Amino acid sequence: MNTNLKKMIPMIALILLAALIHPAFAQDQPEKGLLITEKMLEGYSLKYSLLNLEERKELMKGMEGMKMHGMSDSPDVTHHLVVYAKGADGKPVTGKIGFNITNPDGTEFKTLTMGMQGGYGADVMFKAKGIYKIRMKAVIAGKTINDEITYEAK
Repeated sequence: MNTNLKKMIPMIALILLAALIHPAFAQDQPEKGLLITEKMLEGYSLKYSLLNLEERKELMKGMEGMKMHGMSDSPDVTHHLVVYAKGADGKPVTGKIGFNITNPDGTEFKTLTMGMQGGYGADVMFKAKGIYKIRMKAVIAGKTINDEITYEAK
């Protein structure tokens, strides 16, 4: 095999993987999980959902063992938090999104998310009963958007 072609194979594989997991390429995927809340903010539609571990496993099928933003192999993970962000045209947006979560005991957890199937998600640990404060920061098309929601684990 040509050495130039051999060098290109990893890059082609990476591009194909990006096309599979990036929200802009996965517009037809249904939104999954328990809907926490939905709202309009600064012209964007935001839907926050919480996936259980089975739904997370289904979402990650074929990507086991890969290291990605927002994904943890910790045994303490209880859910996968996803925000589905869409523009005024109803299509998923691209950008960078992170969560800053305050646990019921006041401790904080920060994580970047991974874009996949029309949303941006990260593994979270909602083990304790109580109210979790979730702050979301997104940078979309050079614009910073901040939002805050709460979730009560019972």
